[in-house]
Amino acid sequence: MPAVNISNGNIKMGRIPSVSLPAIKTCRKCECANKCYAAKLERFRPNVRNAYQRNLDVCLNQPDVYWREVEAAVMLSHFFRFHVSGDILNEDYFDHMVQIAQRNPHCQILAFTKRYDIVNKYMETVMTIDGVCADLPSNLHIIFSGWKNLEMDNPYNFPEAHVDFRDGTTTARPDAKLCGGNCTMCGLTETGCWTLRKGEQVVFHEH
Repeated sequence: MPAVNISNGNIKMGRIPSVSLPAIKTCRKCECANKCYAAKLERFRPNVRNAYQRNLDVCLNQPDVYWREVEAAVMLSHFFRFHVSGDILNEDYFDHMVQIAQRNPHCQILAFTKRYDIVNKYMETVMTIDGVCADLPSNLHIIFSGWKNLEMDNPYNFPEAHVDFRDGTTTARPDAKLCGGNCTMCGLTETGCWTLRKGEQVVFHEH
């Protein structure tokens, strides 16, 4: 029996496998915790909460098992999502994400993150022979997530995701692209978040 719970998708994502971690406890502190849909799901569905916690336990205590099983899922997929719930734990965790993407160029890998510091540090420290900052693998799509009163440090111009809040406010620019609503459809048609370029934004209606 696998130690890591790999989801086969949901209504919004479609049939895209993903791995998740507990909400809030693996995320940076910001006001989004008050409205986190993933945290609400964990409260109402103990089986989901337990699966995410088990993933975290395996990652911390048996990292070889965690990454072996995550990569096995990536190897069998054309699309993969990190963290429908939770976020990048630390620099070593992100390093593994990059390595998996490098070894599996057939799979498009998507991750939204508020851990700007971890991604920025990777970009600062990983240099090519020419002394030019290396870019991420082209199949690893990192999107910086914004929220109210959260300063986004984005010196490398990563694509950004913002929220159209129910009160009519947003942190997105007027030219932000509206989420199409289904990750699988966007992947198959090569649109949406999978093809966001540097400096572009996508905006989601508040869940």
